[in-house]
Amino acid sequence: MSQRMTILVIDDIPLMRTILVKFLKSLGLKILSEDLEVGGLEIIEASNGKVALERLKKKPVNMIFLDLMMPEMDGLTFLGLKKEDPSIAHIPTIICSALGEKDTLERAKSLGAHSYIVKPFSMKSVEEKFRKALEVCRAQGESPVTGPRHDLSLQG
Repeated sequence: MSQRMTILVIDDIPLMRTILVKFLKSLGLKILSEDLEVGGLEIIEASNGKVALERLKKKPVNMIFLDLMMPEMDGLTFLGLKKEDPSIAHIPTIICSALGEKDTLERAKSLGAHSYIVKPFSMKSVEEKFRKALEVCRAQGESPVTGPRHDLSLQG
């Protein structure tokens, strides 16, 4: 039985979320059609880290695309809280931000970010990071759809 893959896109700028969602839907059709286990792609959006954490309590996701500069709760704060929560710490997280300073990138990585895309981004860069995040899921012994094999209950 195939299941849907769910991605959470976190960015305070609606246009950036729209562009990223459009890229991901296009890539999802292309990439996920190669994976017989995946029966489609669902994308959830959040305007900041606080809203994202609320969404994660209601619906497990398989991958996160995260902006760093946002009101209410920025991306680094979100990453710190995500890292402390074992139920979501494993989720591959890709930073999508205009911030490209080395210190910021190193801090994001230390907090659990898997990779980084500098805005403005291209569809090619999103595809590259998307594919790498799928590889991270599989390398962790995890299905890109159901999550960790050892605890499927985390994914609903």
